[in-house]
Amino acid sequence: MVLLKETAPTVEAYIKIVSDLEKKWDLWFRGQANAEWKLVPRLYRELEAGSNTREQDDDTREHFIRAGGSLSDAKPADKWDWYFVMQHHHASTRLLDWTEGALIGLFFAVRENEGYHDAAVWALDPWELNHKVVRKKEVLPPGEPGITKEDRKRYDKWLRERFAKRQRCPLRPVAVYPRHSTRRIAVQQSCFTIHGWDRRGLEEIVPSLGVPMVKITIPSWAVGPIQDSLETCGIDETTVFPDLDGLGRSVSRGEKKAQHDRPHQGVYTRLRPSKVDKKGVGVFAIRSIKKGAPLFLGDADEMAWSEKSNLPRGPKPLRELYDDFAVIKTGPDEKKRYGCPTSFNRLTLSWYLNHSQRPNTKCDPDLNFSALRDIERGEELTVDYSTYSERPGPWVEPWWPTKGKARRKPRPGARRGKRRTAR
Repeated sequence: MVLLKETAPTVEAYIKIVSDLEKKWDLWFRGQANAEWKLVPRLYRELEAGSNTREQDDDTREHFIRAGGSLSDAKPADKWDWYFVMQHHHASTRLLDWTEGALIGLFFAVRENEGYHDAAVWALDPWELNHKVVRKKEVLPPGEPGITKEDRKRYDKWLRERFAKRQRCPLRPVAVYPRHSTRRIAVQQSCFTIHGWDRRGLEEIVPSLGVPMVKITIPSWAVGPIQDSLETCGIDETTVFPDLDGLGRSVSRGEKKAQHDRPHQGVYTRLRPSKVDKKGVGVFAIRSIKKGAPLFLGDADEMAWSEKSNLPRGPKPLRELYDDFAVIKTGPDEKKRYGCPTSFNRLTLSWYLNHSQRPNTKCDPDLNFSALRDIERGEELTVDYSTYSERPGPWVEPWWPTKGKARRKPRPGARRGKRRTAR
């Protein structure tokens, strides 16, 4: 059985694909925010090559079970209950989450996708998987009190007692149901595959067994509209996560969507060759800006601080990133620290503001930027670095010919420190 591939640009198209597939197979669904991600459990994603899988798995279970009892109202009944609870609370396990709800699977595919890349929903026939692996076309809840001793023994191979000796785990994965020990497991119609010692992804293992598996790709440009359609259908954070955290995320998404429905909203500036720094770029107004208007709304506000002694000593271009862009502060311990974006790949417009002793932009104590006066369209925005950064000085106005004479050109690095918005 080869891996089948489909594409769904709308909820309607997705439902049509799923309806056609379920005429042939009984399916579980797993949504992933990135279509290129493999179907590999968290434990295997985080383990280093050659590490002891069994030992790491047992250690994680031991620590979670020892400390978890006092931190939750849920009272897991056995080792299977504990393992499912571990998975739902982001501990490293050999489990992969699936759901019997096709729209819930789609929700998880688009939930944390920001539109940079395609998402995907994987569809699997778990009964056929178990038929190939345990020779029985059934999916059971191995922790259920009413399960037979024979069935319990059959599935316990995948979850041995912690630190038990001479007990081997099977190589291939198997599908299992959880007991509905928590509200989240029940609402999400959760089900799981538990992997054996084969660290490959299910997308490699399952087709080789002749088990039906389908990958439904969600194009990146369709993610936003599908999020809206699912919300209209009543599939949102509150319904999938029935608690106050889910409600809070649902409300926040609505506010964010209202504020940033279109990318140009709240944008006043763009980059162009600078008139202030003749060899660099500057920030220019693309429309009139009123005095006091906040600038760079929506700019990410993460900040990383490095002590001067930790800065790279070579090659020179790496050190120049800190010299050209960092905010410099000296703390009470008299250590000089450089504030930068968490990655220089994330430089935004606010980092490119050039210095002037006659600025039209100001920076407040919380490092938010706003217009110091009315700024005309086409005008370059400037700021006084000394109001928020201990940049090297003294500051010298940039060079340009004036009445046949030349003003002194500022030394390299002394005019190009930039600061981004921090809120």
